[in-house]
Amino acid sequence: MTSESPHKPVRVVNVDCYLAEKSDNYAAERKEIEALGGQLVLKKARTEEEIIRTCAGARIILSEGLASPLNRRVIENLDDCWALGRYGIGVDNIDVEAATDHGIVVFNVADYSVNEVADHAAALVLAAARRVVSSNRYVRSGGWSDPPLDPPLRRLDRLTLGLVGFGNIGRRMVPRLRGFGMRTIATDPFVDPRIASELDVELTSLERVMKESDFVSIHTFLNASTRHLIGAHEIGLMKPTAFLVNTSRGAVVDEEALIAALKARRIGGAALDVTEQEPLAPDSPLRSLDNAIVTSHHAAASLEALADVHRGVIEAVSSLMKGFWPPFPFNPTVQPRVELKPYADR
Repeated sequence: MTSESPHKPVRVVNVDCYLAEKSDNYAAERKEIEALGGQLVLKKARTEEEIIRTCAGARIILSEGLASPLNRRVIENLDDCWALGRYGIGVDNIDVEAATDHGIVVFNVADYSVNEVADHAAALVLAAARRVVSSNRYVRSGGWSDPPLDPPLRRLDRLTLGLVGFGNIGRRMVPRLRGFGMRTIATDPFVDPRIASELDVELTSLERVMKESDFVSIHTFLNASTRHLIGAHEIGLMKPTAFLVNTSRGAVVDEEALIAALKARRIGGAALDVTEQEPLAPDSPLRSLDNAIVTSHHAAASLEALADVHRGVIEAVSSLMKGFWPPFPFNPTVQPRVELKPYADR
């Protein structure tokens, strides 16, 4: 049961929006919510106390920032909340277990930016394979002949792509790089091997992926079981010529172990769109190592993806306000605080 009167408008709070001062960026959300008799509130809360205070009486809480602490303490104070939702795919700032314990539905926009992230990951693979960044740096510094190509360049159709995580984004990597003739293997304990077989991808162990791949590309959620999934041991299994590519979450990789391997040239290199600390510290070795490519966590970005994420949030909020499950519940086994009809029945 909730403490707020059922006759009051459903209060939807975007607790940490980036664009609160430009509320027209949320015009579509506001229009849909108000048409359903609700109220949209835009805030920039950051601390636990600010979030608890801001979300008093909120039925649906939306989050854009991955640093916003929607943890157990906060969730225990969300007496009126039906659902917590993310403008994006990852929900690592939300304590999903705590939300489930308290009957709160957690949802994301699971189909957001999957093509963009796959494109970016494939671009990082190709940039690493052809040494695009180091060659560009060499030419800009005045060089031309005999650029440093260590390890040596290889023909792409002789190489293996290994995917850690074979969900929506990982699967989209297959046709992108198969066009260059790459063999693909993958590891994912939650994927039916028949799905991989249909794409002519062998599902195997993490150990085999690390050992056999020339490019290890990470596409998994960050949670307690995947934090530092790729540590010193796993990096030590990689070929000395192999590259690690990460467009998932920085903390899936033990960054200290990766930096040590890059400094010692125990692997060919790394290409990262995400790091453990963001923004990347000014003195991070990743900024200066010549065998590391780093982009600024923008793999998901495009005008089309931005429109998609707003559309996805609107669809989820609209469904909840009409008494239906959202299209992409992250904790589908939760016993919700309010009765919800199946989304498929809409």
